[in-house]
Amino acid sequence: MTNRSDYRRRHEAQRFVVDADRAEFYALRDGVTEIDSGVYAEQVAGTLEDLDDNVHDAEGWQRDDLRYDTAVGRTCEEIERRVQILGDAYPFKLTEGTLSHSNDASSIYEFFLVICNSKLVSGVHVKLPRLFERIAAKLVADYFGEHAQDIHTGWPRDAETGKSFKEAMQHVSELTGEWKWRPEDELPGEQHQGDGGCDFVIWLRTPDRRRIGQLFVLGQCACGNDWKNKYHDLNLRRLQKWFNPLAVVDPVRSFATPHHVTDDVLREASREAGLFFDRARLTMAAFQASDAVIGDEMKKGMKDLIALVLRDS
Repeated sequence: MTNRSDYRRRHEAQRFVVDADRAEFYALRDGVTEIDSGVYAEQVAGTLEDLDDNVHDAEGWQRDDLRYDTAVGRTCEEIERRVQILGDAYPFKLTEGTLSHSNDASSIYEFFLVICNSKLVSGVHVKLPRLFERIAAKLVADYFGEHAQDIHTGWPRDAETGKSFKEAMQHVSELTGEWKWRPEDELPGEQHQGDGGCDFVIWLRTPDRRRIGQLFVLGQCACGNDWKNKYHDLNLRRLQKWFNPLAVVDPVRSFATPHHVTDDVLREASREAGLFFDRARLTMAAFQASDAVIGDEMKKGMKDLIALVLRDS
């Protein structure tokens, strides 16, 4: 059984992910920044009070300083963790408390970063999660190898996939030979406009090309700060109400987010949401993929949106 101290430790570790993101964002915008810039905004907002593990005996300004030093130290540890995981794919350089952005870096990591520092629901920012879904689908498909193909099914959809949920799923059925559309009587059928929590479908064609018993990976994407509340938005039992059968072999659930996830949270998230692709995992997938996986149009879209977010910051 997990005790409350374990959950608190996970919460604290994940909060320093946010501080590290903030420092990276400032370095991306300004070229270079101090690590404590990510913590300063939190101090101003008065949200460091819960960092009390080592400050019980301190008072007044001493307690504030200890909280601040703890936050800066843990934020630096988080950035060092990213350096270790990503290596040459990490587009920042950490030098004695200073973080600088590499001018020749790819835009994939930076794109994920600006999503996590954006409003998402207003202006051009709404385009960020839409593009993320399509990029995540490409990278997850490439992760499964040359026989894997992807279909974006999230709302809003591309014209060729279909406007309604029924049209999108019939498109999946036509391409794969599985997923037979037979909704239960009480369901709204072709009037349903959502995506059933399924933002993309990956399928691996069988070697003999018989379209029976193929492997399907269904993807849920979550870009907002409430991503941890989305683990069960993609539910196979709910999807099965629309299809008979959904697939001969039960599909595999997956989850993609532009946020960094600590190892403790990753373990829990993988149990709850399925195959988990966070910023680090997606970045490495892109780093190892060929240039053709993310096409020129998507690359341009990423760079344009990055520039717009930085301009608005």
